[in-house]
Amino acid sequence: MKSHRWIHVASFAALLLLWFVLTVPVNGTPFVKPMFLPSPMRVMETFGQLWRDGYQGKSLLYHLGMSLMRFGVAYALTVLVAVPLGLWMGMNETVKAVFDPPIEITRPMPKLALLPLLIIWFGIGELSKIVIIVLALFPILSISAMQAVRSVGRRKVQAALALGASRTTIFRRVIFPASLPGIFTGLRVSIGLGVTMLVGAEMVATNSGIAWMALSAADFLLTNVVLVGALIMALLGYLLDLLARALENRIVHWGGKEG
Repeated sequence: MKSHRWIHVASFAALLLLWFVLTVPVNGTPFVKPMFLPSPMRVMETFGQLWRDGYQGKSLLYHLGMSLMRFGVAYALTVLVAVPLGLWMGMNETVKAVFDPPIEITRPMPKLALLPLLIIWFGIGELSKIVIIVLALFPILSISAMQAVRSVGRRKVQAALALGASRTTIFRRVIFPASLPGIFTGLRVSIGLGVTMLVGAEMVATNSGIAWMALSAADFLLTNVVLVGALIMALLGYLLDLLARALENRIVHWGGKEG
């Protein structure tokens, strides 16, 4: 594990070194012009300036808070609905027959194409932005939960039935624990997609959020601000994934092991 950590550190250091080499002037001229790729020092200076002065009259923490609110509400709503539905679909063929076709039909649909329609339906407020994220995450979480249930070994269920366990006990003691590794896989995959959809949600009819800040700065060729926003979004997704991993390691300590 320690060797892997050093590899992670080395990979980040290599990327940072490459960025430094490409953007720091050599004989007065950098390989890449600052307008296209500012140096790491310039990006850090911009971050400090945004931290002190904010952007477009609002603090950096305010923009970050709005992005976290949109992502957090959408993610929590999707988990609370999609995961139980996926578990139910995995256990009941009739429920699967009802809900699986619409989920599969809407899954490949480009969700950002629906954003103008959602604005017409739900207005330009926060609801339409939350709904677009929910629509993107719902298929992943529901299908991953359904497949997790369907992959549970039948011998485990049959053994529990032979011992006289009720359906509720079988679900609580056998099916749900065995499904948790697959559910957490869906949770982790959906984090990256959710952060990506957050960028799309903040493209239209808003004046706050980290993604909006980066997109707005791009209109004025403020590449340094764009990079600060992009790096914050990347760090946000990475930290959320680390949180999901920590929860998985704590809750699903038997993950990947057959009992």
